[in-house]
Amino acid sequence: MNSRATAAVDRALDDRLRVASAEVDRILAATITVMQRVTPEEPTVSDIIAEAGSSKKAFYRYFSSKDELMLAVLERGVTIIVSYLEHQMAKESQPADQIARWIEGALAQVADPHLMAMSRAVHDQLSASGRGVPGDDIMAPMRNLLVVPVTALGGEDPQRDAEAVFQMTAATMRRYVGSGEQPDDADIGHLVRFCLRGLGVTQ
Repeated sequence: MNSRATAAVDRALDDRLRVASAEVDRILAATITVMQRVTPEEPTVSDIIAEAGSSKKAFYRYFSSKDELMLAVLERGVTIIVSYLEHQMAKESQPADQIARWIEGALAQVADPHLMAMSRAVHDQLSASGRGVPGDDIMAPMRNLLVVPVTALGGEDPQRDAEAVFQMTAATMRRYVGSGEQPDDADIGHLVRFCLRGLGVTQ
C-alpha cells in the first residue's frame, strides 16, 4: 500500500478511535450520574444510555455486561487517583515525605465531598447487587507507587512494608466510604505518623 493510502487509512482509524473514546467517556460519566441519582437502587442499562445520549447497540459494542461497565468505572477512577498521587509525590525529594504525600493524597479522595459521593455510589451499587466490591488488585497501580520510596528507606522487606502501608490506607478509605463520614486533618495525620513509625521513620 502506498504512503498516501496508508495515511488515509490511519486518518480513518484515528477518527474512529476518537469517536469511540468520546462515546465510552460519555457512558462512564453517565453511569456515575445515574448511580448517584438512583442509589440504593441499581441503575439500568436503559437509564445509563439515556443519560449518555447513546444506544444499547453502542453500549454493548464497548461493554459485554453492566458488571464490566462497573469495573471500568472503578478502573477509570483509580487511573485518575494514580495520576494525582504521582503529581503529589513528585513534589518531594525524600522517600518518607513521598510516602506521606501518598497517604494524604489517597485519603483526600474520601475527604472531598464530590469524590466521596462518586465512590459511595459505586460501592453501594456493587454491594447491593451482590457482586461485592472488587479486591485490592484493581488498586494495584496505587500500591505500586509506594514500592520505590519504601525501598529507599532500607527496610528488610520493602515489598511487605509497601503492602502494609497500602492495606492500612485502603482499609481506612473503605471505612469512610462505607460510613459516609469524611476524615479530618487529625485522622489523616495520625495515619501518616503511624505508617511512618512502622517503617522506622522517626519524626
